[in-house]
Amino acid sequence: MMVRIAEAHPLDVLIAWVSSRSKVFSQGWGDEVLLGGLSGHVSCDDPSVPICIVWRDEQLRGSVTVQGGTFESPLSGLPAKVGTVHVRAWKRSGHRAACVMLGASRDEGYAARERVFGSLLERDIDLYFLENPFYGRRRTAEGPAAITVSDQGLMGLGMVLEARALLEHLRKSYQRIAVSGYSMGGHMAAITAAVSPFPVACAALATGASASSIYNRGLLSWSVDVGALGGMPSRKAVVRERLREFFASADLTQFTPPQRTVAAVVAGCTRDGYVLRAETERLHQHWPGSTLRWISAGHFSALVTQRRALCDCVADAIAKL
Repeated sequence: MMVRIAEAHPLDVLIAWVSSRSKVFSQGWGDEVLLGGLSGHVSCDDPSVPICIVWRDEQLRGSVTVQGGTFESPLSGLPAKVGTVHVRAWKRSGHRAACVMLGASRDEGYAARERVFGSLLERDIDLYFLENPFYGRRRTAEGPAAITVSDQGLMGLGMVLEARALLEHLRKSYQRIAVSGYSMGGHMAAITAAVSPFPVACAALATGASASSIYNRGLLSWSVDVGALGGMPSRKAVVRERLREFFASADLTQFTPPQRTVAAVVAGCTRDGYVLRAETERLHQHWPGSTLRWISAGHFSALVTQRRALCDCVADAIAKL
């Protein structure tokens, strides 16, 4: 089933058309050995790697402390610059809840997430924003445009291991902790919750059980450089199937649900041109007791017009932990 263009929000279609000029995976599959070893690389039985955050650059914005920090990624094998994790904290004295907020695809820096989720400070929730591997200050010399399929796999695995390690670190300071994100960030937040060996709230926003359909059937499929992946006219179906299998390795239904699925909110957008409605519903069904919420917007318009609704999802998940 393909996304029906007539049902997608016009902004989603416009952004997909513009973005299709800048191809995804134009550098090919990448490291074939790595591609074969990414599946099943993390589970809730794996111990979290302790981290030591070096905090610096503290600023006061009224009663809110904004501070940047770094720590070494628990994922070995990342390029030197990519292996240093950058985190920004928004904190207010006395808060007993915190949320780790993961970045979406092509979301570099923190500004977009700060605009959307910054008001959660007014709901007594501290925020910790992580920079994705290969993005922002974690870029390689070639930049995000040169990300291969194997790099994408490393990015996802790094996001999960780094978020889980940060959650473990924050457990010492907060009574309730959560992980959230939008789009790709939401998917990785869901995996993080599933592989965390302790109770954590989760708000998985604008995402579903698998990313396979996003790259093969949603509007993002317009941007995939099938030719660079070996897709001669007679082999396009083969390339699409391999891509489907690669992303299927991170299907949430292959992971045990989080310890507290009642503290999980799965949110989809009613006019999303990137994430299939069926995938959002499939994730909700796999997490018994979770809340399914539909936001009246498209994939991109929700970030502008439905910020309060997105923040509600995070606050409600934490309240149920």
